[in-house]
Amino acid sequence: MTPGVFKRDCVMIGVLMGILFPFLLLGILLGLNWTLQSLFGLHFTRHIHYLYLLSMTANLFPLRYYLAKLNYEKTGMGLLLMTIAGVIGYFYAFGVGG
Repeated sequence: MTPGVFKRDCVMIGVLMGILFPFLLLGILLGLNWTLQSLFGLHFTRHIHYLYLLSMTANLFPLRYYLAKLNYEKTGMGLLLMTIAGVIGYFYAFGVGG
């Protein structure tokens, strides 16, 4: 029996998950923020781009799973690479002070 696509130690799988998971969480956070704003006139944060930085935390759970539990270092490093690249991209685009 062949393992599933997520049960392989491959850098590209980590990179793809590192891109996909933050965008999924960002979509959820933006949807919740929009709902909260339309119903109650409130926002999660003062600046909407803070949600992008918060969405990078979506990589922490699969990163821990692949590095600690499965010991898939290549997949974990792909996830870590995309997390670091996303945070650096955030600070480059929005500045250190926000």
